Amino acid sequence: MKDKLKLSMPEQDLQPREKILLTALELFAEQGFERTTVRQIARKAEVNISAIAYYFGDKAGLYQAAFVEPLGSPKDDIELFNDPNISLEEALQGLFSGFTEPLKQDKLAMLCTRLHMREMVEPTGLWAQEIDNGIAPYHQALLVVLKKHLYLNKVDDDLHRLAMCIVAMGVHLFVGRDVIEKLCPKIIAGNSGLNQTHDRLVMFAKSMIEAEKNRRKQVNV
Repeated sequence: MKDKLKLSMPEQDLQPREKILLTALELFAEQGFERTTVRQIARKAEVNISAIAYYFGDKAGLYQAAFVEPLGSPKDDIELFNDPNISLEEALQGLFSGFTEPLKQDKLAMLCTRLHMREMVEPTGLWAQEIDNGIAPYHQALLVVLKKHLYLNKVDDDLHRLAMCIVAMGVHLFVGRDVIEKLCPKIIAGNSGLNQTHDRLVMFAKSMIEAEKNRRKQVNV
């Protein structure tokens, strides 16, 4: 997998492939796939159209790269979750780092969120692929961790519910960003705000897991 796109350096210092990818991300997020042309991207990125073909093949290939690469994919963490020796704390730390670390690259997170939302309402097929190839395997890996730490023999509906609720806390940082910035901007402001929010998310998730453990004990009494 390509390294995640970094915006900590000045845009003029980006390598040609990164510059094309960032420009495409901006235009696709603003205009959508159909209304964005390769010529527009090349002009704004100040590269020859042939460079886009060289790095990405065609517009569809560039769109897929812009959709998947900048923040990485959920499946990047599956190897972490599959470690049989991983503690619950380590698993949750890794899970929520996948949400809070990208937000430290403010512009990039905003553009990726906008593009993903646009893909949902103007689908090209990539969102369905992302569910099948990224989100579903990630969800299954998280279920394995939760099943292990709840000492369960099998996955049931309530374990699915628990996994979805835990991940939803991280997802809301992206999709509910406008709301957060309106109501309580300090919790996502700068590295310190995001680091504290990360720690709280881990704590809240552990509490949810403990509550589910206690609920199951009561049901089985």
